Amino acid sequence: MTGKQKIVDTAGRVERFKKKYEAQEEKQKAAKDKKKK
Repeated sequence: MTGKQKIVDTAGRVERFKKKYEAQEEKQKAAKDKKKK
């Protein structure tokens, strides 16, 4: 029973990490675009 819960938990963590990482990348891209101009 705990195994399944663990998988769900890690999946949620990965999703959160991906979202966080994507948001960070967006900020970096925006900053780079500003520097180019």
